[in-house]
Amino acid sequence: MNRLNRIAVISLMLVLSASLGSAAQTRRWIADTAKEFLKGRGDGVAVTTDGGLESINGWEAVVSLDEPVVVAGGLDRDGSLIVGTGYPANLYRIKGGRAELLAAVPGEQVTAVLSTAEGVLVATVAPGVLYRWQNGRLEEIGRLGEGGIWDLAVFDGAVVAAAGSPAALFRLGPKGFQRWMELPDVHARCLEVAGDTLLVGTSGKGLILGVHRTGQVSMLSDSPFTEISDMATADDGSVWAVALVGEPAQNPPAKNGKNGSQDDDGDATVTTETASLNLDLPKVNGNTATSELVRLTPEGALLSVHRFTRQVASAVAWDGTGVLVGTGFEGEVWRFVTDGGARLASVDAVQIVGILGAGDVLLAQGPATVLERRSGDGTSGRFRSEAARFPRPMRFGEYLVYPQVDGLRIRFRTGASEKPDRSWMAWTEWSNAAAGKVPVPPAGSLQWELEIPAGARVDRVEIAMAEINLPPEVSSVSVEDPGIVYLAAPPPSGPVIDPEHPDISGIFTVIDDNSNRQAESTKGKKYYRVGYRTVSWNAKDPNDDTLRFDLEVERRDGFRLPVRERIDETQMAIDTTALPDGIYRFNLTADDAAQNPGAALETVATSRWFTVDNTPPEIEVDAGGETWVVLVSDATSPILEVEWSRDGDRWHQLAARDGVLDGTEERFSLPRQSGGHLVVVRAMDRHYNRTTKGVVEE
Repeated sequence: MNRLNRIAVISLMLVLSASLGSAAQTRRWIADTAKEFLKGRGDGVAVTTDGGLESINGWEAVVSLDEPVVVAGGLDRDGSLIVGTGYPANLYRIKGGRAELLAAVPGEQVTAVLSTAEGVLVATVAPGVLYRWQNGRLEEIGRLGEGGIWDLAVFDGAVVAAAGSPAALFRLGPKGFQRWMELPDVHARCLEVAGDTLLVGTSGKGLILGVHRTGQVSMLSDSPFTEISDMATADDGSVWAVALVGEPAQNPPAKNGKNGSQDDDGDATVTTETASLNLDLPKVNGNTATSELVRLTPEGALLSVHRFTRQVASAVAWDGTGVLVGTGFEGEVWRFVTDGGARLASVDAVQIVGILGAGDVLLAQGPATVLERRSGDGTSGRFRSEAARFPRPMRFGEYLVYPQVDGLRIRFRTGASEKPDRSWMAWTEWSNAAAGKVPVPPAGSLQWELEIPAGARVDRVEIAMAEINLPPEVSSVSVEDPGIVYLAAPPPSGPVIDPEHPDISGIFTVIDDNSNRQAESTKGKKYYRVGYRTVSWNAKDPNDDTLRFDLEVERRDGFRLPVRERIDETQMAIDTTALPDGIYRFNLTADDAAQNPGAALETVATSRWFTVDNTPPEIEVDAGGETWVVLVSDATSPILEVEWSRDGDRWHQLAARDGVLDGTEERFSLPRQSGGHLVVVRAMDRHYNRTTKGVVEE
């Protein structure tokens, strides 16, 4: 089985075990794909495109500068590093861990450095000037009337400068430094060459524009953020860019006094809005995003790769197989592959503002620092997994790290909250074993951390676990009023039903027609059957195990009789004529034995007490002058209805003498006649037991 198929099978097994498994079933948390590893974060550990963890060389500070800001740099033709600073603006050569001051640059800040055959070009803002440094001299070769220069690039054989405000491109050619074209935003912020197209990231509206060598401009992206701060081209021709919320800026002047007007041919021009107004920034889990990494495919599709809620991403570079992103306000380097990323390293700086080459050099501020990749010094890296949150507490078993690597260490920690906080347990001691028992008690969340030796690789981390089996939960056991039963479909005889054959599972005849309940009612449709009581219950298992039920009936004096065992249904109508009159309740036992053999748990719940009455009322009819006096009494149940009829005429309701028909003994009166009539009195108690008595009128 190849790796991709193996990953698919493992992922499917994990999903199935989580959705269909029982508490007793062993499950596995497996990390062996880029998608899974990218949920964690590393320090000196990279996530590879084929789903592994590799310890890599990190960065170390080689030079710290006195200036507060270092934001621009580039490699000179001799391989040395040239960097520019701000406040004040100075130009340095960094070599051998030492900084050599090349020139004090007039202006507030050096914004771009570009090495050419004719020397090193240096751009500034306040004022916007282009300088050439060559043979120890700094020479001004171009100056803007307004605004500053933000970036430099070589496109179509010429040096192009991004400027603003207003946003414009300038070109350095045989006739000197000249304005090439105006752009519809406040600043042209950064440049990147992709084939025969010059990409321009803007500030104000946060656009990515494409400029063809013919001078034709196209809109490639309109970001919800205000600034595209940096871009990088990957080997496949796609372009990665970081967008953030820049400083508020005003619109550039529009031709003919308009913004978003029409040109002479009637075609709509690109509209530019004030960047500081009405920002509808995207959300991530309810929080406003601070910055975003996007990818522009060679076909022109724009994909949002990652949105940051805390970090401000300001620099990006292609390292050969992945994308490096520099962030602040805690200096971090993130690395992205496919459609996800993880922290790669953190540095002692507030913000990473530039990534040079394939990540060989970092420029940072707070303090102004130049960092370079460490050589293979044997320093190990660390990778911390995501904090896995489980629906129910887990008991942890064996762990496995593959392949086994000398010097590799692993540790664990647990907690009750979704994300690690002060309530979490401390990390366990480091273990040098590639396999062993996870040394933590049962918990609802787990996190692991690896220390990977220099040059080593980890392909898979696996942790076995099983849910702690919790007892079933029975929220209610309900008993319906006497005679009520529920069916999915009406019986052939109408609303009054009778069993077609006697029951052979004990003394109780039952109706447990749960298999075809109507969709609009979990109970079914209501019908009536004298002598029956319907009991129903609501139960669930915290582990989603299948539940079975035992039902028994208990008399008030403690005698118990089984009704049914191993019931799958949650409702049953029971023929209580099998019981002597008295007070009873139902006892329900729910267990999860079907999926937890040998370790089943059960819960017992009871219904309310209810009356079983299978004895009809008694009727006494006595003459009382011009009326018949009727006394109806019942030993157990209140009288529900009393009717009378003379000589087979229709039934007439009798009203209780006290005005309320609610007792076990009630008196009634009905008119008395003479002449040889037959008077019939019929009474029914609350359990629908009936009795009839007749008297003759002489």
